[in-house]
Amino acid sequence: MAPVKNKPLTKKQLDQLKEKLLEERQTLIQSASVNAEELGLTTNVDVSDEVDAAVADYEGSQMLRFKNRELFYIKKIEKALKKIDANEYGECTECDGMIKFERLLARPTADLCIQCKEEAEREESSNIYGRMSKSMGKTIDLSSGAAAR
Repeated sequence: MAPVKNKPLTKKQLDQLKEKLLEERQTLIQSASVNAEELGLTTNVDVSDEVDAAVADYEGSQMLRFKNRELFYIKKIEKALKKIDANEYGECTECDGMIKFERLLARPTADLCIQCKEEAEREESSNIYGRMSKSMGKTIDLSSGAAAR
């Protein structure tokens, strides 16, 4: 795809986006401290029946899943902050065009311009076998219902 001809980000816009990324990272780091009890992973839990045990296991696995997503997002924030320091932030990794400020304000970790993201989603949805998620970096195998790296 041809590069999108958007204006480069101004110093004020970069500062605003960096501040937003730093705030999001700090919020996630503060909420990341979780112990085994909160996840329902303690073995000395007195559960009166199998249904209660199953519910506790499910809730613990959901909480763990959410924490993993938060850690993944922290990594994306770190990557975006490194790009800011390297003066590469706001460039689409697909077409090398500039990503609009409004898109970065809504999703500061975006590394695709809206046109490339839409094209990637169209390709992803049109190919029912071997889908590749650009945001998660995993190949989605719909025949077995599992995701592979």
